[in-house]
Amino acid sequence: MEESRKKLNPLRIYCKNCGAPAGFDIIRQTYSCPNCGQVSGIQEIDQKMSQWRALHKKNVKARSEGQSLEEHSCPTCGAQVIFKAGEASGTCDFCGSQLVRKALLKPEQMPDLIIPFFITPEEAKQRMEQWARENEKTPEGQAVLANLDKFRGYYLPYQLARGPVGGTVARDGTFRTYYCDGYLDGTAVNTSKQLDNLTLNEMEPFDWSEARPFEYGYIAGQNVKLSDISDAQTEKRILQEVTEDFLPEVERVMQTGGVNIKLKSGNLLTIPALLPVYFIHTKKLTAAMNGQTGRIAVSTGREKKTRPWVWEWILYTLGTFLLLTFIFGNVGMGLMVTSVPFIIYGALFSQTGGEVFRRIVLKTEAAKAERKGNALSIAEGEEVLENPYDNTPVFREKNDEGKLVPVHLRFFPAGRTVSIAINTIVTVFLPAIIAAFFRWFGMKEGERFMDGFAPEYGAAWYCIAFIVALLYLSKGVRRDAYDHPYIYELLENGKEKLIGASRSRKLSVLSMFCDAQTAEGEEPMGVFELLRMMGGLGLFLGGTLLVILIGSTAAILN
Repeated sequence: MEESRKKLNPLRIYCKNCGAPAGFDIIRQTYSCPNCGQVSGIQEIDQKMSQWRALHKKNVKARSEGQSLEEHSCPTCGAQVIFKAGEASGTCDFCGSQLVRKALLKPEQMPDLIIPFFITPEEAKQRMEQWARENEKTPEGQAVLANLDKFRGYYLPYQLARGPVGGTVARDGTFRTYYCDGYLDGTAVNTSKQLDNLTLNEMEPFDWSEARPFEYGYIAGQNVKLSDISDAQTEKRILQEVTEDFLPEVERVMQTGGVNIKLKSGNLLTIPALLPVYFIHTKKLTAAMNGQTGRIAVSTGREKKTRPWVWEWILYTLGTFLLLTFIFGNVGMGLMVTSVPFIIYGALFSQTGGEVFRRIVLKTEAAKAERKGNALSIAEGEEVLENPYDNTPVFREKNDEGKLVPVHLRFFPAGRTVSIAINTIVTVFLPAIIAAFFRWFGMKEGERFMDGFAPEYGAAWYCIAFIVALLYLSKGVRRDAYDHPYIYELLENGKEKLIGASRSRKLSVLSMFCDAQTAEGEEPMGVFELLRMMGGLGLFLGGTLLVILIGSTAAILN
């Protein structure tokens, strides 16, 4: 019986071959069965969903006879709620204004799906009060305790989105944009204009295996709110929520919190649903509890301001200090000389990084509510109720054949990291390395290597090269590396293949002074091309550096 009921859930996709639950393969952009490997196309699934919705609407309309429900509208905030016919209208739970009774509710206004309340109002209020007392020292906890009398339970309107979403990703301070996409397979977006969708999003997920076709019996004696935002506003909310879902993976790949994501939706199929929510809503407070699982999310509108580049500034300065202390063998000298790169790093990093504002939402762990007899128990933890829908974005680039393929981006593989260290050392100590080469092959029998070899006399080059190395580490490594990634195509056999021209991955000290890649497929200008473009100034700068290098090498050998 239970298995039969779950198969009525239109959100669940079952294999047409063996009947096992099928999952969406984000890499291949299709549904596939993990049991037998049968593939079902997206259009085939969407067609079945559309047929199910048309039939369900017809059945709801046929069963609506005898249902006496009235719609009430708030003239101030526009909230539309449902009560039993003849019930006295009260005040709006969303803004406090007096409600106005409208005509009898039409069955066409009701949704396709519903998840019933599992937690009773008394249990929900007790849990919310307990959370508030545990967080009494926070503004959120204090606000909940002060407004606990406004705690209400409602079936709130949502739209479940299914379909493709894609867009661009950019890292602060860099030029290149990357493309990523995903497939929404059950993303739930609240469609009440009075409520904060971000806070409601943080009390998810719901257990979609319990979603049922809508029946009037589920809302008997319950408060119900209808959707009151346009299709365009709904799509905007969907993209905002997907951006939040994409953010952790994008930040992980881009290795910073300073990212900019711009998404567009494809042909989305949306399904209206009613979901159980307990909440408190005031001008500054939105406190929500999942009426099915018991998860809590609370926001007072506070924001947290961060500067992701500050940590990079500190780490770069610390690394430079440790290197200089090792070279000079003196902590005081290392600290004194580090003051120069400290200023350089700060100036460069602050110009290419900005402030990131994030809303503060206090929330409990993901939860799952169960009953043992009449007693309610709520288990919490990351693994207790996993969202079955994988909304993780996939990055895509054109391969060597010009086809857009899923890829794995790497900015600092082992080979590049070793190369950066070698480039830095060679740049700073180039005259000493050249002099050591000549000294080694020019030594006579009985001579010691250090006789006639004085590395400290290369100071003229070291001073210039030290500044160049700082620029290389701050601009070339910190910025240009993210414009010139190592791109690995993800193959169907689970392996990876490096794609792209080697020149597109160049990150030498000289290439730092070239133009960064600014468009897909565009390679940076070469060093010699850059000097030729600079004309006489380029020849003068190149000649000056060459003279200093030769002079410093000669001084070391004398």
